[in-house]
Amino acid sequence: MSFEIGAEGIDVERLLREVRETIEEKKRAGLLTEDEVREVTSHALHPVLLPHDLKSGLLAELLEQPSRWNFAFEADTVYRSSRGAAGRALEAVRRALRPVQKLFWNPTPVIAALSRQKDVNTAYAHLVHNLVLEVARLNLEIVDLKNRTLQLQSRLDFLARREKTLESMALGPQAAPEREDGSA
Repeated sequence: MSFEIGAEGIDVERLLREVRETIEEKKRAGLLTEDEVREVTSHALHPVLLPHDLKSGLLAELLEQPSRWNFAFEADTVYRSSRGAAGRALEAVRRALRPVQKLFWNPTPVIAALSRQKDVNTAYAHLVHNLVLEVARLNLEIVDLKNRTLQLQSRLDFLARREKTLESMALGPQAAPEREDGSA
């Protein structure tokens, strides 16, 4: 297995040497068997959090160009048109007829509601950013707890095997079960 670590300030060779020395010490002490070492080395190492999973500048990116996700609304937006040259002519007619239009409907509540929605959208951008950070933190915590659970399970299995070995050593040959015919 070959891989490259690109981080500065990390001496990979020293870390690998220390890991190998620790494994050898545990083998000599009888704490690890070859099968257990093979089992541990067969597990793939998965990155805890991939860089593309979390953008640290998410909020800055959202607030940088709010026109991409937020509606820009001013008092004249109700009267605008997006139809090119015909739309500009339509805007001029609407501007001229604005006093008459106000007799039939009141644009102020619509303008106020849409302006408020713009503010709500900005607040949502902040909430989304905070939720992304919190979910990432919780993901890291879950991965850590799973790893701790696996470590504790391994330690428990090891202690159970050790207990059985020590019991058999303490009882020695006298604990061998006798057969019905009287022979051991």
